[in-house]
This record gives sequence, C-alpha cells and structure tokens, in this order.
Amino acid sequence: MTALKQRLAEHGFVSDQDYDYAVQCLLSAPGDHLRCLNLEGDSGRRRSAFAYALGHALGHGHVLYHEFTDPPPQPPVRMDPAEPAQEAPGEAPMDALDRVMAEACALSEGDPAFLILDQLHRAPFQTHLRLAEFVRDGTWRYGEVALKAHRRNLLVSFISDEPLYHSLRQAAFSLWLGQRDDPDEAITPAKLGLAENARPMIQSLEALFRALDLRPTLAEWQRVVHDLHVNVNGPADLRQSIYGWVEGVDRAHLLSAYMDQVLARQWPSLRAYLGIEAQHSDARDADAG
Repeated sequence: MTALKQRLAEHGFVSDQDYDYAVQCLLSAPGDHLRCLNLEGDSGRRRSAFAYALGHALGHGHVLYHEFTDPPPQPPVRMDPAEPAQEAPGEAPMDALDRVMAEACALSEGDPAFLILDQLHRAPFQTHLRLAEFVRDGTWRYGEVALKAHRRNLLVSFISDEPLYHSLRQAAFSLWLGQRDDPDEAITPAKLGLAENARPMIQSLEALFRALDLRPTLAEWQRVVHDLHVNVNGPADLRQSIYGWVEGVDRAHLLSAYMDQVLARQWPSLRAYLGIEAQHSDARDADAG
C-alpha cells in the first residue's frame, strides 16, 4: 500500500486504486493560477469523501467545505406603500459563499489550505464566472472588498454533477472517481490470506459481484469472506453480508428473482468450500425466507 493510499484510508477514503501520479501532477502544476482539482464521476458522496480525505492526507492544516444548494423559491410579490428613501448604513451582510472564500483567503496567507466546493452544478452561472476570475488572479471580490489568496498555499477542489464552466475546466486537473474504481490486480487467494483451494470460492463471489455490477475494494472482499467463514450458513446470510459490507448495493436487485438464479448457480461451489451439508443449508435458507 502506498503512503498516499494509506493516508487516504486513515481519513475515511478506502480504495484499491493509487492516486499518487494524479496528485503529483496536481501539485507540480505551474503556478500561474490557483491549483484546482476537478473531481468527476458518478454522483454520490464518494467524491466528497475523497476530497475531504485528500485535504487531510496532504497535511493541510485547514480543510474548508462549502456545498451549494438549490435556490429557494421566489417569495410572492408584495407591494409596499412608497416611503421616503433612506440610506442604509454599512455593507450588505456576507453570504455563506463569501464567508468561506474570505476564510480560505485569510488562512492561506499563513498555512496550506484546502477548499472544497461541492454541488457546483447548483450554483448560478454568475458564481461560475466569479470563481473563474478567482482562480485566474487569486482575488475574491464581493461588494467593495477584495481578498487575496496565496497561490501556492490554497488548493481548490470542484465537485459538480454537470460539466464545469469551460474556463474552470481549463484551469483544473480532472480526476475520475466512480462508484468503484477498477482494481489494479485481480483478487487472489494470497491477497485474502487464503490457500489456493479458495480460488473456486473467489470465482463464485466474483460471479455474484458481476451480476450486481459491483467492484468491491480489497477491504470489502475481506469482510465478506470473513463472514463466509464465520457466519454464513445459506444464501440469505450471504445476501445480508454483501449488503452489509459492500458500498453501492442495489437492494432491490440483490433480492430479485434474477439474483435468486445467480445464487442458486453459485451456492453449491460456496457450500462445498465451506463444508456445509446441503440439507442443513437448504433448511436454514427456507427459514430465512
């Protein structure tokens, strides 16, 4: 396990894929604008988890997070009686985006800071234009205020379910994160700490995972295989273990008639590996049903 992969896992992001090269490209980019990371991939919170873990794994003392939300519905139009114009003292209150941007700029002056801007597709286009200007010259403006970020200390991560505005995309290094990353190598008995006679069991589990469109991490494999050795006595038990330990399982698909057929084909091999008698296994599964 690489040092970065291990540090990501320590901060909550577990993956079989190495991101060392991608992160090296990001960190070594020329400093003519703010360094930005565009996290693409399937929707969900996997990208958010990666960004949060990466900020801490890189040793940034400050990891800031802002999530854009859908704009609230417009209030009904209300006509108030005309009153003499009064000059309002002071400036308009700072909104949540301006607040986190101001904090990121201030903190970056003295320490490395990591700013995560999540659900960017929900932001109005005017915000995309402001962010593009900020990335280009490192200055965040609101009202008459202009705040400067330290170009080498601040790293910004964009997360959007839709393609980024062109100028932002051109300034950012893009990284794809799916529901499951393709593993570097196939799962083998040795990787799971098992003898070679476990290979048929692994092949049966692989068939189940393919049918469910899952690519479990090594840690998830280990948890399911542990249950298989210690707890599983029938197909219903195995279903529960897969749902319990593997992220992204479609429960309706797992319980479907199609998966009944897949399990029926693979269970004899698993049962033989575990040494479970057919009569006991069938009775246990009937009780669970």
